[in-house]
Amino acid sequence: MKFKHLLFLIVILNLYTFNYLFAQTDIATARQQGIGATVTVSGVVTNGTELGIIRYFQDNTGGIAAYGTQLAGLTRGDSVTISGTLFDYNGLLEIQPVTVFTVHSSGNTVPAPTLINATQVDETNESELVRLNGITFQAGGQVIAGNTSYTASDAFGTFSIYIRNGSAMIGQLLPVGAIDLVGISSQYLTNYQVIPRDYNDFIIPPAIQIISPISVSNIVTDGFKLSWLTDSLGSSEVQYGLTPNLEIGFATGPSNTTTHEVTLTGLNPADIVYARCFSVNGIDTAFSNIGVYATQSLSTGNIISYFNHSVNNTVAINQNATQLFEAIDDTLIAYIDRAVETLDITIYDFNNTNISSISNAINAAYNRGVDVRVISDGSLAASNSGITDLLPNIPRIASPTGGIYGIMHNKFVIIDAYNADPNKAIVWTGATNWQEGQINHDPNNVIIIQDQSLAKAYTLEFNEMWGDNGSIPNLLNSKFGPDKTDNTPHEFNVNGKRVESYFSPSDNVNNKLISTINTAENSIYFASMVITRFDVAQAITNKVTNGVNAYGLTHSISGTLTWNNLTAGMAPGHMLAYADTANSIMHHKYVIIDQENLFSDPQLWTGSHNWSSNANNRNDENTLVVHDQNTANQFYQEFHARFIENGGNIITASKSTFAPTQVQIFPNPNDGGLLQLYVDKTIINCAVNIFNLQGKLIKSSIISTIANTQQYALDISSLSKGTYLIEIQTEQGKEVKRLIKI
Repeated sequence: MKFKHLLFLIVILNLYTFNYLFAQTDIATARQQGIGATVTVSGVVTNGTELGIIRYFQDNTGGIAAYGTQLAGLTRGDSVTISGTLFDYNGLLEIQPVTVFTVHSSGNTVPAPTLINATQVDETNESELVRLNGITFQAGGQVIAGNTSYTASDAFGTFSIYIRNGSAMIGQLLPVGAIDLVGISSQYLTNYQVIPRDYNDFIIPPAIQIISPISVSNIVTDGFKLSWLTDSLGSSEVQYGLTPNLEIGFATGPSNTTTHEVTLTGLNPADIVYARCFSVNGIDTAFSNIGVYATQSLSTGNIISYFNHSVNNTVAINQNATQLFEAIDDTLIAYIDRAVETLDITIYDFNNTNISSISNAINAAYNRGVDVRVISDGSLAASNSGITDLLPNIPRIASPTGGIYGIMHNKFVIIDAYNADPNKAIVWTGATNWQEGQINHDPNNVIIIQDQSLAKAYTLEFNEMWGDNGSIPNLLNSKFGPDKTDNTPHEFNVNGKRVESYFSPSDNVNNKLISTINTAENSIYFASMVITRFDVAQAITNKVTNGVNAYGLTHSISGTLTWNNLTAGMAPGHMLAYADTANSIMHHKYVIIDQENLFSDPQLWTGSHNWSSNANNRNDENTLVVHDQNTANQFYQEFHARFIENGGNIITASKSTFAPTQVQIFPNPNDGGLLQLYVDKTIINCAVNIFNLQGKLIKSSIISTIANTQQYALDISSLSKGTYLIEIQTEQGKEVKRLIKI
């Protein structure tokens, strides 16, 4: 009898202990228990697999997140009780690990979202379903990318939304114009954000909507064309100006259409132009965000590339690549010595030990009256002795550190952007930091572009970080990292060559990288110090699956899934890790697309942007995409040398012989408006470029020939009298002829 009484007491005690440990509270009370506390709460689930294995749920007092693989089967509307430990995951309060959970019922009504405004995306509503009305996206019209934040605003302020990798929203268009937004209020580090679950969380009004990005084309010295699509018939109109006030006025295009084009004219060379596109249907109007564009400059457009390691000139197509052995510092100094008015510098890592003193060159420029401004990385302030070697009167700032900020990883120089002589404006950039290891030992590249439009665009980016367009920085207005906005032109006509420019993190650069990779038709060659973005690796392997030949080199495998993805998805021996990691860093961040095929779109991607989420979302970075076979091939000469040097082998397709008689031009000398080209019927494609004797591209044309159709007329009436060089290039080779216009 005594034993039965004892057993009864033990059972009662165990039940009491269980109920004590797992006593249920409402969510608001549970959130106050402190990290490490064990809680039991009930609520209705507000998301499913669209956000991975995290589940948000709420009762009538608040919301909370729970994380664990055992929750993967929960769907919206499930009524659950969950027990576990409170955990802080980068600022977000979670129940993790989950020890017990019970599903009571399914198909319940999901709680109605709480109506808030941008200033209320905070701790008060964390993990709750919320709604914000009348919001617009800064990047409206961009294609949505994964693992990316986007800035949105309403009448009260700004906030951010986050799209995770694997979201079904990836690849769809970020809405243009005002919409209502539903999502889960969440947090990452110190940044509160709203997470839309799927595209249905964008509540788009039934009025006319712009359903495509705004694209710019036909860039010339006095204007350009803007194009967009709408979901219903409407007008085509643009308001524009040389400031965000859009003070010049309006231009119009076709009416009663869904395909819109408006050409802006009457502008000046190298103008920075602000424009808002809109379409009207009855009483409804669809507006784009204000975009920034640039007319073509009158600069030479010369593009020069340098490499600090060996290059393989045997694979050159047009021009041998140039190795500057232990001389990038001296070359940079020579460019700094050319500055006569302005010198804007951003540099991540800078000291003068065992190299020529770049600081002395900057000091000399300042002493001769050049307006010098310098931005450096705040996290390297203690070691950036090149900054402390500058004269104390030279204005400078360092980037903020901690919290939402990454690193100021740029390494660009802008020289004389606004000089009256358009041939003085220069942009120097690439992967190379300014210290001995980077200049003399680590494989690195530099690219220099002489173009005033591009220099002005880079100046806009500099001014945003500087906080002002004058000599003295405005720290109250200075913006770095996620604080920056997309406020620079992205498309340029550089002496007939298309050049794209992007800055991180405002421009969703990772998505631009994937878009560049997706243009490949023949080949991809890439060298990147860091490859941690799975979506980039997947883009490359997808192209390989579709028949594109790809070779890659990275600094080290770092145990990353991306390495496994690339080596599995590329041909054996086509993906290598840099061999000399003990002595140097393979520091490139470039990709070369279709360099061997003029009639595809040969292009080079390069800059400071590593292929990582930090580079895309937090760091200050710069990127250029140069659509030019000569530039792409020069980088290929460097890649070929690095790949072979690291034990690889590249199979290069052999070329047919191009006979000069296969393309002829008549009459020459030419006194009329038409130049006749006679093309051998064996030629499939033919590119014709006409240059003046100073090397400036005057006219360019690509002819896709049809069998047995051999004669073509090229209009040269716009050419003034004089002597020109006419470059004829086919898939078999190229030839340069002299053309005389009389």
